[in-house]
Amino acid sequence: MRYIYLGLAVVVAVFAYLAYVTAQLPGSDGLPNGPGYISDEVWYVTSARNILHDLFKAPAASPYFTVEEECLTSGSVVVKNYTKIDAVTVEGPVACYIRRGFPYPDKEGILSYYNLEHPPLAKYVIAAVEAVRDEPPFWRLPSIALGVGTLILVFLTARRLAGDIWALAATALMVFDNTFRAMAGIAMLDIYLAFFTALLAYFYVSDRVLATGAALGLAASVKYSGAFPFFGLAYLLARRSIWAFVSVLLMAISIFLLVNIPIAGQLGLGRWVEEILKALSWHTTSRPPGPTASTPLDWLLMRNAFALYINPDIYASGTPAYLVALAFALYRRDDVSILYLSTYGGYWLVYLAGNHTLYSFYTAHFSPLAHIVLARLLSSIANSGRK
Repeated sequence: MRYIYLGLAVVVAVFAYLAYVTAQLPGSDGLPNGPGYISDEVWYVTSARNILHDLFKAPAASPYFTVEEECLTSGSVVVKNYTKIDAVTVEGPVACYIRRGFPYPDKEGILSYYNLEHPPLAKYVIAAVEAVRDEPPFWRLPSIALGVGTLILVFLTARRLAGDIWALAATALMVFDNTFRAMAGIAMLDIYLAFFTALLAYFYVSDRVLATGAALGLAASVKYSGAFPFFGLAYLLARRSIWAFVSVLLMAISIFLLVNIPIAGQLGLGRWVEEILKALSWHTTSRPPGPTASTPLDWLLMRNAFALYINPDIYASGTPAYLVALAFALYRRDDVSILYLSTYGGYWLVYLAGNHTLYSFYTAHFSPLAHIVLARLLSSIANSGRK
């Protein structure tokens, strides 16, 4: 056991280092010739800053201020001008300002954007970090921590199902999942989704029903796709006990509502419900042409990868583990296999509903489940070889 835990520590350390390297990339659309946002951070980090300012009435911890031009005072140094919003960013202090914090990206409507296409949980976490220090590497620290936490949960869950050696092997293989590894170094939502989905799997195999429902509610509070494992849970729990199914459902709904109280209070109940319905419609509708889109089948074949960063090139191109684990899950059809099929299948439902602009970085969501299934496959192969 000592060597297993030593091996796990090495795997976690290597993964954390690689995620940290990604987190140090300079990004763009921030300070001129300085650090900035990576990929879709422009939407999530800025909406988190707006939530911090508007919902929690707290400023970001930053020497920069986004101000209207008439607010400028003598002595301020203009560091960024905008063309799509009527504001500039200055290095403070200033007498009046629109928003304190790291310079916003130059996007229309960005100063009032809450990213209502997705629930708010991950933005709360990013906002909390911004209240301490609003700079690019700090936005990404929770992602690194959650990536490490996900690896540990994969190990603990797989150990219950496949034993120590194969749990460690499957956890080590996650380091080679460049999509999951990259998302652990970027302040986007999918690594939060992966963590709570891995937590759900751990609680389920530990037979902790209410905790499973809480993890499901937390996953759905990051992205609505976090609810995809519910299809599998409903099948698994209904065979055991209708009360277990009802308990998970009620707990998940309660957690989701609790997380959304601040945003519902800010918007008003009627508009909050309206925004949820609009978001569901948005998620089942194709986007205009833009970044490289892909189908859930492409994810298994590692085709049409989403470019997260250029020079150095970082693509969300996935890993063969998804396809291998899917084939074994279809054969095995038990506990985590069902959860994996349910989660992956949820994206097919979205695609068939009309959204054909899915992106390969979504695979970070089910990567933990795929690798837990892979641990069981490795264990099965080893055991069959002994017979």
